[in-house]
Amino acid sequence: MKYYKLKYLIAFTIIVNSMYAHHEPPFYKNSFHQNYTLKSKNDTLKKMQLEEVSISAVRSDRNLPVTETTINKTIIEHNYTGQEMPVILAKTPSITWYSDGGNYTGYSYLRLRGIDQTRVNFTLNGVPLNEPEDEGAYFSNYPDFLSSIGSIQIQRGVGLSTNGSASFAGSVNMESPSLNDSTYTEINSSFGSYYTYRLSPEFNTGLLKNNWSFYGRYSNVGSDGFREHSGTKGQSFFFSGGYIGKKGILKFTSFTGFSKNEMAYLAAADTTLKRNYRTNNLTPDEKDEFKQSLEMLQYIIPVGAHSFLSSTVYYNYLEGGYNILFSPDMYNYSVKSDFYGGIINYQYKKNALKINAGIHANDYVRYHYSSIQPNESVLLYKNSGHKNEFAAFLKLSYDIKKITLFADIQYRYAQFTYQSDKNTPIVVQLVNWQFINPKGGISYSLKGNHVIYVSVGNTSREPARNDMFAGYDNIDSLNYLEVGKLNRVKPESVTDIEAGIKLLFQKLKLDLNIYDMEFKNEIAAIGQLSYIGLPLRKNVASSYRRGIELNMTAEPTSKLSLETQANLSTNRIKKYTTDYDSITYSNVQPLLTPQIIINQTVNYAFTKWMKAEVSGRYISQSFLDNSNNKNFTTPASLVFNASVCINFLKYHSINFLVNNLTNQKYYTSGYIQDAQPYYFAMATRNYFVTLKLRF
Repeated sequence: MKYYKLKYLIAFTIIVNSMYAHHEPPFYKNSFHQNYTLKSKNDTLKKMQLEEVSISAVRSDRNLPVTETTINKTIIEHNYTGQEMPVILAKTPSITWYSDGGNYTGYSYLRLRGIDQTRVNFTLNGVPLNEPEDEGAYFSNYPDFLSSIGSIQIQRGVGLSTNGSASFAGSVNMESPSLNDSTYTEINSSFGSYYTYRLSPEFNTGLLKNNWSFYGRYSNVGSDGFREHSGTKGQSFFFSGGYIGKKGILKFTSFTGFSKNEMAYLAAADTTLKRNYRTNNLTPDEKDEFKQSLEMLQYIIPVGAHSFLSSTVYYNYLEGGYNILFSPDMYNYSVKSDFYGGIINYQYKKNALKINAGIHANDYVRYHYSSIQPNESVLLYKNSGHKNEFAAFLKLSYDIKKITLFADIQYRYAQFTYQSDKNTPIVVQLVNWQFINPKGGISYSLKGNHVIYVSVGNTSREPARNDMFAGYDNIDSLNYLEVGKLNRVKPESVTDIEAGIKLLFQKLKLDLNIYDMEFKNEIAAIGQLSYIGLPLRKNVASSYRRGIELNMTAEPTSKLSLETQANLSTNRIKKYTTDYDSITYSNVQPLLTPQIIINQTVNYAFTKWMKAEVSGRYISQSFLDNSNNKNFTTPASLVFNASVCINFLKYHSINFLVNNLTNQKYYTSGYIQDAQPYYFAMATRNYFVTLKLRF
């Protein structure tokens, strides 16, 4: 297939748009959102929200049979002091997180239903953020990214078809700030423990008289880190501008991040932590530095009286590297990648019928190279991975009185080509995959805007480069036989059954669901790291995740509100054979999958201008490897946080936050090394103050 000649998709996008460029926009009677209204054919599309249209292709609404939680801008701002993405997402059901440095900035990682984030799809305005080769999304490369996010929806389970890497454990789709917002200038600044700081000015022009609007933000962040020499420094820029014309909306979005980190990706032995809880086994000279930039151009036009056509082209650039000491030499490992693609979505709604169709193609190449410092110009090797993808989906929903029927089918084709170093006599290797991912469900709307639903879906995904390469960064004559023909790890698949109820009362919102995720050939972590610090994984024939999730908000009084997120689960690998002694274990709990996760938050408004919050988070014990050895566990933890927010002069506020009130020493992640447990130490009691000034 020559689909990956992306120029054909881009050309098609231009042709389709030009077909409608000569037509006046219709009088719009039936629209997706109440904001999409055209008063006459001479009006502009001032009421249209491009952000909502661009994400509606991948986002669920309340009546669809999808297990999801949506976080709006107000909630993000209430909880955000500069933390990384996993910290904020952990206030939704079934998510655990940890950070390399133990702090809330720098490299942080999440697991959803016990499944790592390389199997969670991330998008912004429908554009994929996961790197195609290793399938990870690295928000540490975009410091202060959440300052420029308008809303987030987390879909748990296979969810809806989306763009980019497979939505396997779930998906996280985000929208950028609205260009139709009111005019403002805002300055956010934070300072806290471990010399953590953030300074972030931003502006939004709102819709100007000439139908243009602009948003921009600059951020400067840094921290010494909780663990020894685990500091981070970063800067980022976020800009978007749009034109709302008579025939459509054009929007450009760009963001760039620069980050420098003292690395702490190795955990510490429990015996070492008892002597020095903040220890870092890496040296101060083992550092990294990365730059990443994403640009996207989006265009949307009405097509007839009941539909929209949107098109997007994007380009994502990454460059950086890190140093690792293999005594006595300091090795440098660097990467550089180019990732570009095109998306076309068609959305139709008339009466009871909704149609959402899309195609997406991208092309990606990443170069890997290594050297010994300080001779960086003399390369030990240089290889490349070239990955292409084509995907198409069709989603249909139909309302029959109070019943909504939903169907979703996606086709994905991906191809990976490896080009070895010129000095290594290995032929070019190629592997490709094809997947058909069907989903369907039914929901029933009860009286009072309550919904019950059930759905079933199947998703398959390919292994990442690190899985295929057995943890090596370069294939040579020494490891070629071990790696083989890039098929040592098979694709994994999951059949996901979800059933739930969504209740909405005046003072109570409650979402309750059960799930059963049955995996075939799951690519499961084995609890060990490669020589460059990446988790090693292999296929297990049969496994499952089953559980119940609760997300509830209650307001007993006008001043008091309660929030609860909970997950109770049973997770098993039916048969697991260890690599080091070839012993087979039956019905074992997968590593780092706690059976109980509970968040409880109490908010109280003393006055209109002062509010307080106390939250507790409980995570039960989990195992560090899949043999379920009781000597290798992360102990259960209970951590409390508290904050006070004071609003003054109408638009300004100051927030005082204390994390880990009781000064607990706790761990949420780790691994096994030399028959000993190693843990990532999380920060003890720490403080942050955030000042927001808005003009």
